[in-house]
Amino acid sequence: MRMGHLLLPLLLAGPALAAAPPASGRYGGLNLAVTGEEVIGVFSEARMGGGTEAAPQFSCIFLLRGRLENGRGRVETWYPGEETIPGDLSFEGGRALLTLRENHGGCLMATGDMVREPYRAGLDRPGEGWIGVALVTARRAVFRPAPGAPTPRTPYVVEGDAVAVLERRGEWVRARYVAGQRPVTGWLRASELAPDRPSAGG
Repeated sequence: MRMGHLLLPLLLAGPALAAAPPASGRYGGLNLAVTGEEVIGVFSEARMGGGTEAAPQFSCIFLLRGRLENGRGRVETWYPGEETIPGDLSFEGGRALLTLRENHGGCLMATGDMVREPYRAGLDRPGEGWIGVALVTARRAVFRPAPGAPTPRTPYVVEGDAVAVLERRGEWVRARYVAGQRPVTGWLRASELAPDRPSAGG
């Protein structure tokens, strides 16, 4: 009798825990902002080498956008100026799983095959307050303390980095870089970031 009383709340709580909604944040190399049914993200991973033929450097970088229903949905992925590649994104047991129809350039060498086997990663850093994710396209983008403030020397992000978007104000974006040891927040020019939608020709 007592055992039955103990098991019943656990059985009732089980499905509710498993059905937790997808969360914004950093899942390995995949940075995702989930707002309602919409998901926006940037994938950025690299395999470091010496930059020589004997030890080349490879990177796997692309943006994604799509809609989710019950924790899964179709997404389109792209690198600025290139064709879009469709994919499937799902959330299961606190992990994000991403499968692509084709691999983006560099991904096979940097990350692995995302066609035959989904990229899967758990939530490394929750993304509270994220309204979007952006890809840095400037060679160097310096965080400013306020929109239009004089440019300090540091801190900064570089081309290929992913940043979380916290606020948009005209031509300025308040962004947070979370891939380092300590998150950094400040204002970047919107022109230093890739558009969050694929171009008409791409």
